[in-house]
Amino acid sequence: MFPMKDTITLAMIVKDEAKNLKACLDSVKGQVDEIVIVDTGSTDNTLEIARNYTGKVFSYPWDGDFSAARNFAIAKAAGEWIFYLDADEKLLAGTGDLKQLIDQDNTADAYLLPLNNPTADATGEYNRFYVLRLFVNNERYRFFGKIHEQVAIPDSKAVRMSEGPVISHQMLPRKERNRKRKRNLALLKQASREDPENPFLRYYLGVEWMMLGKPGLALPYLRETYQKLPANNTLFRSPALRYLIVCLQALKRLDEAICLCLAADLKYPEYTDIYYLGGILFEEKQEYQLAIKWFNQAVRCGTPPMLYSHMHGAGSFLALYHLGYCHERLGQMENAITCYEQALESNPKYVYPVYSLFRALMIKYNPRHLLDYFKKNGYWGNVDAAMVAAQLFYAWGYPGLACQCLDNSEENGQQTEESLFLQGKYRLYSGGLEWGLACLDQIQGGSGFYIPAQILKVMGLFLQGRFSEGQGVARQLWKNREARCDAWVLLILGRYLEQGKLGGGQKRIREKSPLTSAREMYEDLKHYLPGSQAGQKTYYVRMVNGLETIMKSLSPEAYLNLLEHYRQKAGDIQSLAGYRFGNIGVTP
Repeated sequence: MFPMKDTITLAMIVKDEAKNLKACLDSVKGQVDEIVIVDTGSTDNTLEIARNYTGKVFSYPWDGDFSAARNFAIAKAAGEWIFYLDADEKLLAGTGDLKQLIDQDNTADAYLLPLNNPTADATGEYNRFYVLRLFVNNERYRFFGKIHEQVAIPDSKAVRMSEGPVISHQMLPRKERNRKRKRNLALLKQASREDPENPFLRYYLGVEWMMLGKPGLALPYLRETYQKLPANNTLFRSPALRYLIVCLQALKRLDEAICLCLAADLKYPEYTDIYYLGGILFEEKQEYQLAIKWFNQAVRCGTPPMLYSHMHGAGSFLALYHLGYCHERLGQMENAITCYEQALESNPKYVYPVYSLFRALMIKYNPRHLLDYFKKNGYWGNVDAAMVAAQLFYAWGYPGLACQCLDNSEENGQQTEESLFLQGKYRLYSGGLEWGLACLDQIQGGSGFYIPAQILKVMGLFLQGRFSEGQGVARQLWKNREARCDAWVLLILGRYLEQGKLGGGQKRIREKSPLTSAREMYEDLKHYLPGSQAGQKTYYVRMVNGLETIMKSLSPEAYLNLLEHYRQKAGDIQSLAGYRFGNIGVTP
């Protein structure tokens, strides 16, 4: 069978990928002419989903050899070009077109494409690697290696690199990631025994151990790989170097890691990540002036050339955030604030600078002016940043200002279930009980915020003196096993508010102690600012007394817990005073 000219076949192997396959296949619509899917033993409805996209669905008996399965898929392909993805990957829309790529250079046989491997989805952090995923369909391009299989490259001069389209790998849950890593380790160990001199197998062994949190086991493999690979093999040597530095850092061998960065500076002066990691090492040693020099060099380098494995943000928001921290530790507050602002501007999803800005600006502004600063700088347009600022205002005793942080997000139609829950919480504890309860009532039963919203609702009803109504909600909560401990505390509190005495009850329900539940409610209640409604202050005082009485009745250690609570609050005030008036070594 001769391949069809100028056509692309997506060739995949899958097993039990029903939850991922549809998104993967939808992402290649209009980019490929044919889809070949080889199933290696699925027990879910993977096959059914696959057949909705292609008639070329085949079964292959799994024998522990990834290359054999992939080569089987290629043998079924009719396209002139082969493109391959794993089911937990997809093409990012708007980052490039496969068809345009193969048309632009008739001397190319294969392309390395960027692969984003996320490390934190919520903040937009990822590692970028270049991988060979697009190549001509002829017998010279075939996979080899049972695990972490690679495509044989007969002529490196015919291989090109492209900035797009970009492949994005899905961030799997920790349990699933660890399961796959342990499977990979077993296959890699076997393959390495059969081919002990293969540096790529040694590299992947180091990576798998590192990702499993075993830097001591990873170190010899990564060191060996970095030493044995030729200096011009940047594609593999750069990630080996980066992982080796991170590995040494995890083992607290900081000086050894710094020496490695210094040597790499001479060999790879355009490699941004080396300067970022060097800055992290000096920061950890509290040598902040040196750290600043390295972070500044990372920012100057920006995104490195395509051959280098790269941690997104190492030359921008991550380096800027750490620059801010180092300036702050040196008392250079204006520089610190500027760096934090630049980090937020570079990546609005990376919200950690909001915490630092809040703390740093408490020196300059009173809380109301600080709120105006955040609003003026447009942070309310970023719902994540607005929620962080709101949580900080709340934690520092300003629930009313916390509400205002979220008002703008609500007006812009950016409200989420979480922001709705927080809005209800802050409204309630700033004295707007009816408004807060109205927000909480909008959270439906299927939401992950439903149980905490119902707990807050009971607290709000109690603060209004609606004890029977609050106990009714608590009795409904009792029916939910996940909420039973909190419901028990609320029912006991309701009885105390009505009758002035405690009833009996269980000391532990499932895995959570009622003391923990009572302590959490008590901590929240201490943020309450009674409104002008009649009785609000009275009910508040009674609830505080009730929760303290419940905690004392549950455990002899509760007295110590309460004392610790008051010591902590006093310490927070002392720390803020010291920080605000120049004692930079004290952090609130």
